Amino acid sequence: MNDQTATLQEEAPLTPEAASNGNSQASDTDLEQLRRERDEFREISLRKVAELENFRRRTEQERQELIIHANTKLLQKLLPVLDDMQRAVESGKNSTDYKALLDGVELVFNKALQTFKDAGVEPIPSVGQDFDINLHEALMQMPSEAPEGQIVQEAQRGYTLGNKVLRHAKVIISAGMPSASGAEEKSAE
Repeated sequence: MNDQTATLQEEAPLTPEAASNGNSQASDTDLEQLRRERDEFREISLRKVAELENFRRRTEQERQELIIHANTKLLQKLLPVLDDMQRAVESGKNSTDYKALLDGVELVFNKALQTFKDAGVEPIPSVGQDFDINLHEALMQMPSEAPEGQIVQEAQRGYTLGNKVLRHAKVIISAGMPSASGAEEKSAE
């Protein structure tokens, strides 16, 4: 019977006090482990957020450096043009030969234009073209012999860099021929 009594005691359910005491210890260790995991995940999360912020800052700094570097190369190409302009101004102060001065300024202009072309900047064709809102900015319309909507005068040249417009061309577009009946009505008044 001793063996049976021992077996019965092993199979007998725990008393509520014993069961809650065992569950309490188990839940305390589970809770403690969950807290540790939460703290680890919080640390990982904070580290990842800090890494992302550092990455953003580093990327922005690299982007700024690229812009400065690109501008530096273009500005270095424009410095000779600036030097030529300075020489033309000094020459103009000491000379009365305006034809020579004009020739010098034209040379400087052509040099600047070539520098811009080498950088990929192209002028937007305007006069004689149809008005295109993507390339042109209309300043006004005026009656002319040209068809309505055609550009008759360029007030300021526009430029593109690749497919991007750097500056829209400011133009005057044709309103078409003034009607003969409109002119007759004005003269009748």
